Amino acid sequence: MLTLENLSLFYEQDKKVLDDINLIVADGECVLLTGESGSGKSSIINSINGLAFEYENTKFSGNIKVDKKDLKGMELYEISLMISSVFQNPKTHFFNVDTTLELLFYLENIGLDRKEMESRMEDMLKLFPIKHLLGRSIFDLSGGEKQILCVAACYISGCKIIVLDEPSSNLDDKYINILKEMLHILKNKGITLIIAEHRIYYLMDVADRIIPVKNGKLGEELTKTELLNSERLRELGLRSATKTALKVKRNSGGNDLTVKKIEYKFKDGSKLKIEDISFGFGNIYGITGRNGCGKSTLLRVMTGLEDKGNSEILFNGNILSKRERLKNSSLVMQDVNHQLFTDSVEEEIKLGVKDLSQDRSDKVLYGLELIEFKDRHPMSLSGGQKQRVAIASVLCKNSKFIFFDEPTSGMDYGNMMRISELIKEMKTENNIIFIVSHDIEFLNETADGILCLEEFKA
Repeated sequence: MLTLENLSLFYEQDKKVLDDINLIVADGECVLLTGESGSGKSSIINSINGLAFEYENTKFSGNIKVDKKDLKGMELYEISLMISSVFQNPKTHFFNVDTTLELLFYLENIGLDRKEMESRMEDMLKLFPIKHLLGRSIFDLSGGEKQILCVAACYISGCKIIVLDEPSSNLDDKYINILKEMLHILKNKGITLIIAEHRIYYLMDVADRIIPVKNGKLGEELTKTELLNSERLRELGLRSATKTALKVKRNSGGNDLTVKKIEYKFKDGSKLKIEDISFGFGNIYGITGRNGCGKSTLLRVMTGLEDKGNSEILFNGNILSKRERLKNSSLVMQDVNHQLFTDSVEEEIKLGVKDLSQDRSDKVLYGLELIEFKDRHPMSLSGGQKQRVAIASVLCKNSKFIFFDEPTSGMDYGNMMRISELIKEMKTENNIIFIVSHDIEFLNETADGILCLEEFKA
């Protein structure tokens, strides 16, 4: 049994991010924590696994107990013997390059003998059909494959409690279904699951309890009937409780930017081959497809970040060099930690932008509900808040070609809609916007046309 008793958590300047949290989770129970970005969900997860208490200037009061053992004062390695974690970004989970070594890494560190490690591996492979992932380079895995490897590593650890923070944020439908099945299996094995998540539809028949989090406090538990009421969902700022169908039409064309040819060969021997597709100014194009089909690769080629000489892209009939693509493009990466450089949110959005007025920067910060964080260091923010900072920095530029790679990963409904409105506002007759996304709700609200990359992968 996991028990949180009067848990409060404070970050710098004694700012309270968790306020008197009381929660009892029975063995084998699945509890879903949901709510707006920055509401405190991740702080609850990171309090349970002990990571929150390692942050600089962090203080807490109250107790966290596992089977009456108080975690207060325990070392992280002691907590890790009872509680395992799946993070929003699976890259933060890994310590090895080889997938098999990654699965065995924890077991080696707790001193299990080879026979027991082989037994656990065999047991895990009977439950989860992931033998095809063994003996591979972590760098060659898709985002979905990395995430299911993380879940498998948590099971093989033998921990009876697993906490998951936005585990589906970068997954396509295929891997969301795989994740859902893995969670069912873990639950049937009697493992306790605490999941912080904005996407709730795939967890409706997995979660035993659904609890909203707002301003660092737990709200009243939500019934599944209540979650099928769209008005009630919007009041709570939650995503749809049912799977959403894509309603946007296919790419309607244009003649301003033309991909005459893009050929990219992947390490597994497959190819991305695109020929004679055009896009028009004043349009927003969604780029869809399963994990690993080449969506992020396409963005790197089109922006000029990566080009092996097998591309030909024309603007107004003239070939664009790699340098010209870089000069005329702005990109929000999937992992925004790679593109936050300054010491404050306000400095970040002004970086590299000439003559940006205070009114313009404040308008963008207000629009994304970041104004109160303008003096905060970007890396001190939650994952969703960091994503919005990166989006704000692009919104303040005037690039001809604007690219977003999963801009709403880990976003609640309210912030998803704010980002949608701001992106639509920045659409002009002098730019083209491309959005790689698995977020069907977001694409339905935002995109004018869709390009499905699965049609071009061979």
